[in-house]
Amino acid sequence: MKDTNPLINHKKIPITVILGFLGAGKTTLLNYILTHNQGMNIGVVVNDFGDINIDNELVKSKTDKKLELTSGCICCSLQTLDLQEAIDQFTYPGSNIDYIIIEASGLAEPRDLAMTLKQTIGVRVRLDGIVTVLDAHNLTKNAKDHSAIARDQLLFTDFVVINKVDLASKEQLAEVREMIASFSPKARILESIKGKIDVRLILDQDQYKVRTQQEKPKEDDNHIHHSHLHEQYSTFSWTSQKPLDPMKMQEFINRKIPSNVYRAKGFLNFGTKGHMRKYIFQLVGARPEIVWENWKNITPETKLVFIGRDIDEAKIISELEQCIDKDPEGSLPEGIELQLPQKAEL
Repeated sequence: MKDTNPLINHKKIPITVILGFLGAGKTTLLNYILTHNQGMNIGVVVNDFGDINIDNELVKSKTDKKLELTSGCICCSLQTLDLQEAIDQFTYPGSNIDYIIIEASGLAEPRDLAMTLKQTIGVRVRLDGIVTVLDAHNLTKNAKDHSAIARDQLLFTDFVVINKVDLASKEQLAEVREMIASFSPKARILESIKGKIDVRLILDQDQYKVRTQQEKPKEDDNHIHHSHLHEQYSTFSWTSQKPLDPMKMQEFINRKIPSNVYRAKGFLNFGTKGHMRKYIFQLVGARPEIVWENWKNITPETKLVFIGRDIDEAKIISELEQCIDKDPEGSLPEGIELQLPQKAEL
C-alpha cells in the first residue's frame, strides 16, 4: 500500500510541460508516461491530435475537443480550445485529474509559454516542471537550424531528456552534454531509449494516488522498466527538531545540492531568526522555491525529502547537519535581515 499522505498538501493540480524539436521524441515520452504513471489520471494538452500520434492502444474515444484514453487520461486539442479553456477541461469541481501535461509544438517559445503558465492559468493549477527532450542523434542540425529556440529550451528547462542515445555515438553524446552544460549547467539530465525514463524523477510524487490499474504492463516492458530504471532511483528523508541557520541553509540550497537530486521538498524551521514561520521548500530540477505559512499548532521541525538517482545520502545528511543553528537564540549578522518570501498559496 502506498502512502497517501503527501508531505506538502497541494490543492492545485500540477502542470508539466514537454518541449523539444519535431522528431525529438516528445510524444514517445508522453506515451511512456501515460502507461507508467503510477495510476494517476492525467490530462494532456496538445496542439493537434493529428500531430502527436498517440499510441492507438491508448485511445478509447474521440470528440472534437477531447481524446479519451484507456489509462484514465484525457487529451485536449488546442486546435479547438485555447490554453485556458483546455486547462479548464481538467479543473472543474469534482474532476478526478491528478496531473496535466502540455506537449508544446516543436517550435514553441519556452520563455513565453512559461510566463503564460505562471501568469494566466488561474488559481487551480501550478507549474511544476519543464522537460526538454533532445534528439541525441540529430541535435546538431536542429540546434543550428533553430539556434535561438534551442538555447531557450535549455535556459528555461528543469529537466533534459537526452533521447535516442542508442543511435548516437560517444562523440555525439559528449557534444550534447557539452551543449547542455553551456546553457544550463545545473539542469537535471536523463538519458533514454524510446522515451523510457523513471517517471518518478520528473513528476511530483505527492500526486501519486492509490488506484486500481485497468491493465497490467506487458511482461517485457515491465522487465525493462524495473531492471534499467528502478535500480538507480533513490529517495530519503531527513528531520531535525533543532532550528536551522537560514544563511547556511541558503548556501546549501544554492551551492551544495548535487545534480543527481532531481527533486526535494519539505518544511524548514529557522526558529526566531525565521520569525517563527513555517517555510515550505521545493526544488524542481535546479529551480528552488520557498514560501511561508504558519505552523498551525504543529511543533516546528525541519522535514525534507530528496528524490534522485544514486544519491549519496550520508554526504547530504552531513551537509544538512552543518546547517543546524549553533546559536538559535542569537541574531543574524549585523546588517542582515531575513525577508519573508511569498505567502504560501498551495
